[in-house]
Amino acid sequence: MIRIDLKNDGYTSGPDDVELTEQQQEEHRQKIQKYVTDPNKGAFIAEDSVLSMPIGMIMYSISNRDDVYSWKTIYNELDRTLFQSDGRFLEIFQLWVHPDYRRAGLATQLKSKLEEEAQYHNVNLIYTHTEAVNDHVIELNKKIGYQEVRRGPIWDDIIRVSLIKQLNVSN
Repeated sequence: MIRIDLKNDGYTSGPDDVELTEQQQEEHRQKIQKYVTDPNKGAFIAEDSVLSMPIGMIMYSISNRDDVYSWKTIYNELDRTLFQSDGRFLEIFQLWVHPDYRRAGLATQLKSKLEEEAQYHNVNLIYTHTEAVNDHVIELNKKIGYQEVRRGPIWDDIIRVSLIKQLNVSN
């Protein structure tokens, strides 16, 4: 999971993209480890069983629109009525498919598995974002029921498209 998350794959790299120091590597390892140990985070990994290698991964966290975060978010810019009454939602942290396995439905399968996970956690909204230049990703999300709710920068100058999918879950 750590190696996959560090791939510069599907997003714009900035001029400050450099090798991580040992301390940064350890901080990143600890952050990603929470997707295994934290009950409000999780991941699904698809593997090619013949080659014994990961070919897809989706990571998520159960977040709350009303929480205050130490990093830049846009949740408070989104209409409060989109969220369930307690403000919780499932946020996609990372979705990755190996280049050799793209356009074969794996991302759709991973997102479907995530919908099951949202229902398990009694969460009715899934949030994701991608860079505006990723037309194929935006197209895929819309095809499987996501709707665009915002377009603009989040934590840097890159234009990102925020999308949500509302699920039929009692809350």
